[in-house]
Amino acid sequence: MKILAVISCLAFSACIARAQLDHILAPVADAPAAAAFDQADDTAGTADIQSAAVELAQPAKTARYLTGGDLLTELQKQLVSYFGLKGDLKLGFTSEWRPIPLPGKDCDITLTDYPGDGVTGNFTVAFKVASGGIPVGEWQVALRAQLWQSVWVTQGRLDRGQSLDRTMLNAQKIDVLRSKQTLLSDDIDPEGYDVAQGIGPGLAISKQDVIERPVIHRGDVVEVTATEGLLDIHMKALALEDGGVNALIKLRNLDSNKEFNAQILNENEVKVHF
Repeated sequence: MKILAVISCLAFSACIARAQLDHILAPVADAPAAAAFDQADDTAGTADIQSAAVELAQPAKTARYLTGGDLLTELQKQLVSYFGLKGDLKLGFTSEWRPIPLPGKDCDITLTDYPGDGVTGNFTVAFKVASGGIPVGEWQVALRAQLWQSVWVTQGRLDRGQSLDRTMLNAQKIDVLRSKQTLLSDDIDPEGYDVAQGIGPGLAISKQDVIERPVIHRGDVVEVTATEGLLDIHMKALALEDGGVNALIKLRNLDSNKEFNAQILNENEVKVHF
């Protein structure tokens, strides 16, 4: 009897458990559409995240600007070319330059107004800018400048009438824009010059400080050549002035006593130009 009772209880418990399991599983069987919708939403969300990630991974388009350094470099090139400057030109702004955004990858800068007195310590220029074939604008800027050139500088004091030679001088780079006079650059042979006025030690030599050393002196008798077409005339003349090579001096014809000008070729010869 006890065994039958136990079996009956177990059967009853199994029926109850089966009924509860059927109840629990019933909603699951009715929800496939909802599950699929949720999965679709999850997929869409994942796709959005992946798309955003791809966009972030793409390199951003960098804006192009005309900076102060780029502008000064281009202005320097154009000024050196226009005025035929020798040496190292350095430019700076007298006030702050703010970078200008450019619509294209290229930048075309054209000077439209050059300084009337040439490049000096301070001057103003005007220029226009285009980029990508589009005009960007026109500006006027004030600049300060230095022009570094190698010039002859005295080692010691030089007195009037002395003949220059290289042992008396040193080549030194200076800002020539700070000098009011034209200085004697070191690409000029100083041994063709004499001192015209006293110069102190350690000073740059200006062209006003020297005179070209005469190769013909007043009173010298020289050979004169006059050529025009097939006409070739040679005669003697008296120099009435001192002069260096290529200088134009006055002479007197020894036969006719007529005066004329001729260019010095060397210490013995001059040439008349018709």
